[in-house]
Formats: sequence, structure tokens, C-alpha cells
Amino acid sequence: MPGSVMRQFFHFMAIVFGTATTCAVFPACAANTGNVSVYDFSVLPSFNGTVAQYLPSPGGGVTGVLLTDGTEVLVSSDLAWALPKIVKRGEHITGTGLKGKTLPLVRAFTISGPHGERTEDTGITMPRHSPEMIAGPDIAAHGTVWMRLYDVQGALNGVVLKDHTVVKVPPGAAARIATWLVPGATVFAAGPGTSGELGVAINAHEIGPDSHQLISLAAEDAPPPGPPPGSPGYDIISAAETH
Repeated sequence: MPGSVMRQFFHFMAIVFGTATTCAVFPACAANTGNVSVYDFSVLPSFNGTVAQYLPSPGGGVTGVLLTDGTEVLVSSDLAWALPKIVKRGEHITGTGLKGKTLPLVRAFTISGPHGERTEDTGITMPRHSPEMIAGPDIAAHGTVWMRLYDVQGALNGVVLKDHTVVKVPPGAAARIATWLVPGATVFAAGPGTSGELGVAINAHEIGPDSHQLISLAAEDAPPPGPPPGSPGYDIISAAETH
């Protein structure tokens, strides 16, 4: 065997042996245990229940689950990606988190499924799930309100229909039309969203008790309108004037 080949062979064996020795001393490198936080979440209140459905996001993915007893379980993005892998509809989950004082709301920090899987937050960031900019055609939703939805601050921000469609509404607008968003009420809504194996969810741009009584909903994070075309201020960028 030529000398250069021998040197490459012994170099390769040294790497393999060194890696094996490291994993023998530090077993954590031999297996991925998933999300592990530096915080002790066992001191938080526990919760459990049966998953009625995922809470899909209009932009894709999920923001949590809805339990059969009406509890809305919100999760951060750390947990959201793992949630569909841990638990399916109709299965039982347990976890720890912060419970709403009066609302059926839980901000979960750990979640365990029925098959031994478990995940937890790696940080203490709170899920805000702000309105998303979604491209594509509008999706229409029509049906009877099953349950109300809230954001992590406890503000009303949508509903789940009896067909499990999630209709999200900007919190400020939701407060103004709260009488439409009560269980048993009929709602017609349209807006961009997503439809897939995790469910249907839309950001309502229009909503009403039927298709003939719709009101428009403006995104609360949209920038204020500027001067109209042709006006003296139309071509002026105010931020640039300060430099």
C-alpha cells in the first residue's frame, strides 16, 4: 500500500476512534433527545385532556390544539413543529403550563403524548402569532360557531366552526363584533388561509352573519395610508426628511 494511502487510512481510523471514544464518554451525542430546556417546568400547573382538533395557522403549521372540554392549548413555535408528531386527534395528552384565570386557556411549556413522546420549550418566549401576510386566493367559510378562540393575552381573536374550520379575526375587530362570535351563531367569512391535513384556517378579511351582510376587516398591523396620488406630499418620504 503506497505511503500516502497508508497515511490517509490511519488518519481516517483516528477520526473514527476519537468520535467513538467521545460518544462513550458523553452519551448525549449518541442520541437526539429532542427539545430540552434549562428551566424546570415541573413547578407549573399540569393539564390533560383529549385532543378534539389541531388549531391550524392560516399561514401553515399549527398554533396549538383544542381539547374536547373546550380548553385552548397554545404553544410556541418550538413546540408547534413537534405537536403533530406527538399527538393525533382523539388521543390523550398531558403537559404543564400557565392556565387562564377565567378563560379556558393554557399556554403550554411541556407536552407529552400517549406513546411516550415528549417535548418542551427551550426558552420562555411567549407565542404571539401576529397576523400573517398570506398570498393566494381567498377561502370562504360558512357555518355555526362551535367555540371561541383567544390569543395568549386573553383577547378574543377568532372562532372554531362546527366543521372544525378556524376563522381568525384581528383582536380589535373581534371585540367590536363579539356578539357575532358566540357559540351557536352563524358566521360567513372569507380571507386567505390554508387547507390541508392539519385542518382549514383563514384570516378573515370579510365577515358577517351571512354572505349578504359582510363587513371588511383591516389588518391591525397595516401601515397607515399615505397622501393620495397627485397631492403635494405624495412623493415625500417623511423619514428621509429628517436626515
